[in-house]
This record gives sequence, C-alpha cells and structure tokens, in this order.
Amino acid sequence: MTLVYRPLPYGGHEDRRTGRHLFLVVALVLAVPTAVGAGCTVDALRSYAVEARLSQAVDAAALAGGRVMFDTQRDGHIRSFFDKAFPNGFLGSNLSPLTIAEDAAAGTLTVSAHATVNAIFLRMFGKKEVTVEAQSIVRRVAQHARKVQ
Repeated sequence: MTLVYRPLPYGGHEDRRTGRHLFLVVALVLAVPTAVGAGCTVDALRSYAVEARLSQAVDAAALAGGRVMFDTQRDGHIRSFFDKAFPNGFLGSNLSPLTIAEDAAAGTLTVSAHATVNAIFLRMFGKKEVTVEAQSIVRRVAQHARKVQ
C-alpha cells in the first residue's frame, strides 16, 4: 500500500487564515457595542447610587428638622444632618444648595436637594451630566392637637 500525498484544494491553510480573520471581525463587531453598553451601565449605576444616597440624606435632614421644627436654629440642624449624610463630591457629583421650605399653616417642612453626576461614557451620546433629585416632606402636628387625640 502506497500513500499518495494530494494537496488540498487552495492549499488548505488559506481557509484557516480566512476563518481567523472572520472570527476577529465578528469579535470586534460584538465587542464595541458591549463595551459601550457596559460604559452606559456604569454611568447609570453611579447616578442611581448618588440618588439613593441623596434621598437618604434628605430624609435624615427632614426628620431632624421636623424634630426641632419650631426652633430658631432649625435650618442649621437640617444642613448639619444633610452634610454628614451626603459628603461633598460623592461619586463625582456636584450638589446644588439644599432647599428648605416651611408651611406653618399646614405644619409641613419640605427639604429637597439636586445633584448632577458627571457622565463618563454617556458623553459619546452628547449627555455630559445626569441630574438627580430628592425631596422629603415632614408633617408635624401641633403640640396641643396631639393631646386632644
């Protein structure tokens, strides 16, 4: 028995090279959208984390303000609680001034805050920052009204 060497048509190895090139092109085509999607997800998660922390800080500040609602230094207490709960520059955010509003007739105290988060990957789509906000309303019943109930 004699073995006869017959080369494959087109040499055989060219097909392997073409397969590698095709694999590389497909990998790049799939990698770019995946990277962009992952980057946008990072920006969204950062915004969500800032919003959650901002909401927590506003709630703490509003509850602290509700406790001393009729005190002359109420706003100072509110700002102090807020500053401790939301550090300046948290995850690269820029904070707007805290808003404190009182409605004496309704017995409510409203505390709200806005922050902007600098976007990293969303800049590719023209969105340089994401704005998040939080608001908390505390209602306090007057001292004499509580005794009647």
